Amino acid sequence: MRFAVGFLVAVLALGAAPLRGEAQPQPVTVEFLLQKLFGSDNKPPYDLTADFTGVLTVSFKNGRLVVEAEGSFHEWRGTDGAKHRRVIIRNLSVPLLLRPFVQSLRRTVAERIEAQAENPEIFYAHDLFISAELPDNLYAVTGVHRALVDEAIDRYGKPEDKTDPETRRKIAQWLFTSPTMHDFIIRPGPPYALQAKIDDTGLLHELTVYYDWGQISTRIVFITVNDRTVWSAVVADTISTLPGIGQVTGQLSLNLTNHCVNCERHLQQGTP
Repeated sequence: MRFAVGFLVAVLALGAAPLRGEAQPQPVTVEFLLQKLFGSDNKPPYDLTADFTGVLTVSFKNGRLVVEAEGSFHEWRGTDGAKHRRVIIRNLSVPLLLRPFVQSLRRTVAERIEAQAENPEIFYAHDLFISAELPDNLYAVTGVHRALVDEAIDRYGKPEDKTDPETRRKIAQWLFTSPTMHDFIIRPGPPYALQAKIDDTGLLHELTVYYDWGQISTRIVFITVNDRTVWSAVVADTISTLPGIGQVTGQLSLNLTNHCVNCERHLQQGTP
């Protein structure tokens, strides 16, 4: 009986072994995902326009208010491979209390959409590792700010660890996941950590950036229009300062419709 079991295991192992010369899928790495996310290779130019409606829920010391916006969204990639976005707000519905700050709110909404999420500087400022493989070819990527990894190496590692990417990843993972290092990584200033969900085509579905005072998150839903994957909805946290009120936080919920890819429809100019 023992021989039979051993023989069966050996046969199954042979059956599962790759054939000589058979190409094996390469494991997905952080570098692969970042290249897909930010690289311009094999990304043809395109031009996308859409209409949007948005709701900005603003919370401040003495209350909570809602700002509604609608306008036009323009996204394009030129021959240089860089992606650009432009937002024109046609209508902005603002509560009476916030009307003195309408221009500031208009800029906040537009800038929050135009600068959405895909900022390479944020990612490259962190030592990143793949923390989970998720369904639908989605990968959870986590990072700790490189300055904190440097400091941890100064305390606990060797100088040569600073130039070894794999060692830096392991240290970043230890710093982020170890309960005993929680107080070590939380610092004032720039984000001390981030978490993202990126698929194997380079689409960023979710980004959370951690500060000592809290976190800012963005979640994106996509649809396919003319064989191009584009935004359908975005939910993003916001934070800004308004004169006389101080720091305000909020959440911007954005829905895009009437998508038009590589067509002749033009953006309608809005009032400044």
